Amino acid sequence: MDQTDTQSLTPDSGRVAPRYNLDAAYTWVRVRRQGQRYFRLTGHAYDVSSSGMRFELDEALTPGQTVDVELMLPRSGTKRIRATGSIVRLHDPDEVGPIRMGLQFNEMRQDADRQRLERYLSQNQHLQNAA
Repeated sequence: MDQTDTQSLTPDSGRVAPRYNLDAAYTWVRVRRQGQRYFRLTGHAYDVSSSGMRFELDEALTPGQTVDVELMLPRSGTKRIRATGSIVRLHDPDEVGPIRMGLQFNEMRQDADRQRLERYLSQNQHLQNAA
């Protein structure tokens, strides 16, 4: 990973599971900071794995920050994946426009959320990113 364009939480914050590309135009994510009642930030997800995801928001979060997320996967109807995770990296934080971030899932809200995500990943093997 090129450290010149990425800020990592730790040097060894590498991925532990294969990533699956998502069509960002159809994959929205909502984010709620810990302690807030409502999801106030919205953006788009670029890829997902069983251990985390890469997404963008108009506002940068801080590496190490814990947030709640709701992820709507493409072609999944109205079913959402709800989880709590930690921001592990910012991609190109000095660029103008939305900021891409990496999030590691800490826990899913319910077992059903993990099952939905695992089912989506197993049914969409063709989206697996070789990188």
